[in-house]
Amino acid sequence: MDALFDNFFPAALMVMSPTSLFVMLAGVIVGTIMGALPGFGAAQALALMFPFTFTMSPETGTLFFISIYAAAEYGGSIPAILIRTPGTTAAAITLLDGFPMARQGKALRALRISLYTGIAGSIASSIIFVFAASLLAWIGLQFGPSEMFAVGVFGLSMIGSFFGSSPVKGFVATGIGLFLAMIGSSGFAGLRFTFGLESLMEGLPLIVVITGLLAMPEVFRLLMARKSDPMPDVDALGQSDRERNHVGWKDMRKLTPTMLRATVIGTAIGAIPGPGATVSSLVAYNEERRISKHPEKFGTGLDEGVAAPETANNAIVAGALIPSLALGVPGSGAIAVLLGLLISKGVVPGPLLFEQNGLLVMAVFIGLIVSALIMLAVGMAGMRVFAMIARVPRYILGPFVLLLLIMGVYAEAGYAPHVVMAIMLGAGAFWMEKIDMPVIPIVLAFVMGPVIESNFNRAMVIHGGDLGFFLTRPITVGLLLLSLTTVLLAFRRALRARRETARTAAA
Repeated sequence: MDALFDNFFPAALMVMSPTSLFVMLAGVIVGTIMGALPGFGAAQALALMFPFTFTMSPETGTLFFISIYAAAEYGGSIPAILIRTPGTTAAAITLLDGFPMARQGKALRALRISLYTGIAGSIASSIIFVFAASLLAWIGLQFGPSEMFAVGVFGLSMIGSFFGSSPVKGFVATGIGLFLAMIGSSGFAGLRFTFGLESLMEGLPLIVVITGLLAMPEVFRLLMARKSDPMPDVDALGQSDRERNHVGWKDMRKLTPTMLRATVIGTAIGAIPGPGATVSSLVAYNEERRISKHPEKFGTGLDEGVAAPETANNAIVAGALIPSLALGVPGSGAIAVLLGLLISKGVVPGPLLFEQNGLLVMAVFIGLIVSALIMLAVGMAGMRVFAMIARVPRYILGPFVLLLLIMGVYAEAGYAPHVVMAIMLGAGAFWMEKIDMPVIPIVLAFVMGPVIESNFNRAMVIHGGDLGFFLTRPITVGLLLLSLTTVLLAFRRALRARRETARTAAA
């Protein structure tokens, strides 16, 4: 560790050089734009920018990539808040409270909270990164296929328990999401639920599911709006009511406990290869809802409902770098591209990297903080422009959003049937919302499904099909018991609420 900190001043001088600052500024701008586009996440942005790193040094290329990665996680929240279209899967959690805030005339407030808490999470997790990298890398190494399977099951238990007006509806929606995730090839047992359709043999792409279930219903509502309809109560720029859109030190102090919890959650989950930003956002959001004195207000436009997932999904950037640099284990697609960059430059990630290339590691640490500050400046400069979207009349905004979604879905694979799938899923989601069936659990379960199935299959292959092995792993057993407890408590709360409602009605 002492050898690592010996490189602090040389690394700081390198990061603060005009070339590095320009590269990080370009990375933040590219990442924010790519993250805001449906279908483009951090991994896609890094893959597209890979050719631009050929002439860069390992340190400069790494700074460029981590800037893109961090900015893409923030950028995904912008369309989620403004038009209910998450740019990334993690932003699907942010829209739960961010979009209602925009509809209440607090779009600029939601964007500010998203930016400020995201920056706080990024900086705090960067500090954790440099001081606790070895410990967190060791923790991440303890999670094998069986533990990752248990993490997925725990995620499903939270999804079904906390989303929807009742656990029954929540778990029904979760089951639908798992069913959609099973369409196509399993990798082990051939094709499933394709009904002989060639377009389903590869399964449903994530961009199709996100766009269809979350964005298309809002597009339908926009398209049904008429010119004579009154403008929604939205003053995105806060010109008539600056107070409700202002986010000051008092607001940030109030959100500090939320940010601290979400930072720890995001960094810890990031250190575990596999779960990703979506799981960290979900866990952070559910934790805030669980400890809140007014959990029923979540989903109506609470500051904490935006702060928790945004802090967590930005904190995961530094967390995900820990097993990647210390162990050479990529925790996500974006990190895999980053490792590819390092290897192409002759830098081998692994336990010896911290000793043999301390300058690069310290440059990453400082670069994470500097890129966060650059992201703060870029976000503040563009925030009012972003927020103007909420002022566009609904009947005008609808066709443009529909065109954007069609382009995003088609561009992902250049396959027209994907557009049809998204529209059909959107129609189904529109109907489900009419009957008060939650849609968010479907998307989250769809994301978790492959994690659960692939790790279950790996564990079974490794241990010769012996299910009893799951009961010999303490972490696995603990997570499964925690999942069962979460489900039972959810149904207990629902039963108690039903009894209180019946008692009130009788009185």
